[in-house]
Amino acid sequence: MEEAQKIFYKKSDNEIEWTAYEFTYHEKDTRWLVSFWIIAGAFFISALIAKNIFGAAVIALFAVVLYIYALKYPEIMHCNITRQGVTLNGRLFPFNTISSFWILYEPPVKELILISKHRVMPRIVMPLETADPVEIISEKEEEEPFSNIIARKLRF
Repeated sequence: MEEAQKIFYKKSDNEIEWTAYEFTYHEKDTRWLVSFWIIAGAFFISALIAKNIFGAAVIALFAVVLYIYALKYPEIMHCNITRQGVTLNGRLFPFNTISSFWILYEPPVKELILISKHRVMPRIVMPLETADPVEIISEKEEEEPFSNIIARKLRF
């Protein structure tokens, strides 16, 4: 995997810019992969024993998608905070569309988390990597999403 340029700088008093990987990649060894397929196979066989063909198909599909995601390499994200809003890979999230934001800083985790006013839009998690969290003022403290905790524990 190519090394991301870890850029953090203030363009001016009103703008902060940095690049970061979209998530921390953990190399999956043979033991991890074998364990994954044993657990997925156990769920699949359990569904078949219970004569739940639809459930078995959903488990098989879920296992394949999860496996593909587990082997995915992170992309490099270009992040920017300006007077207009927060930009992620060229997509602007204006401040008037953000209901809240905060910095999750529990080393080694350092992320800027945005919550949109739009109900269908998920939380936007922006890794800070080398960016200085002191430069970004958090609005309010909230808890880390449970899905992020689980993904980190399973080394996704």
